[in-house]
Amino acid sequence: MIAALVFAGYACSSSSDSPELGVSESNLDFGDVRTGEENTLTLEIRNDGDVTLDDVNVAVTGAGFSIAEEDMQFALNVGQSRTVSISFIAENPGDFSGSVTVSSVSENLVRTVNLAAFAVDAIAGTWISQGEDIAPGLAGPPFLNVEIVATFNADNTYNVTSIDQAGSTIEFTGTWVAGAPNDAGIRSILLEQATPFAVVSSGIFRINGSRMEYEVIQQGLTGVEPPTVEGGFGSTLVGGNPTGPFWIQQYSRVEAVPN
Repeated sequence: MIAALVFAGYACSSSSDSPELGVSESNLDFGDVRTGEENTLTLEIRNDGDVTLDDVNVAVTGAGFSIAEEDMQFALNVGQSRTVSISFIAENPGDFSGSVTVSSVSENLVRTVNLAAFAVDAIAGTWISQGEDIAPGLAGPPFLNVEIVATFNADNTYNVTSIDQAGSTIEFTGTWVAGAPNDAGIRSILLEQATPFAVVSSGIFRINGSRMEYEVIQQGLTGVEPPTVEGGFGSTLVGGNPTGPFWIQQYSRVEAVPN
């Protein structure tokens, strides 16, 4: 009788086992991410049941989203949790979506986490050029600039403020469109200025972390040809001759991505 009771008690305990898989988030939103830059968010995966989960699998879908290989499969003891890192990087601007599927096949458990991100162009943000960073052609007469602040918005509008030696400021606004980078990371840019007067400028730029090299010249000037991606920095031509560093600006990023 004692043996029967013990056996019956064991069977009852076994039948009450309840596997459960938990995740810390149902949605992971990366927000605005500059193209070419990687952003990472974490997700906690838990064993909330009372049986060991020997085959927890994590799969990520959606362009630009990824997970480290070591976080794709593991075991979780009862009460144990594991934090995995989900990364996002994009080469082109736009809306991105995906999902994380966390599962245990042996216990027939599945949890899904939605992923979202908005990739903005790497140039988006506010940049400042001061002192020796200002191109010689803009620091000297007739411009005499001592500071230039340029904001490129994610909606492809821009605002530029130039300050000269007398403290006078000029505000420039318009729209911008950038091309894809070449092997050297150089990109074309076209700016259609709306105020204080309408003019079209073009040129090239290259971003390296928080620094930007930038050479742009107004179109339609007699004897002047804007720089090209193929020619590289210093390829602005005046009278058929390259101007070298004369129109090359250096900028430092000072603010995150504006709307």
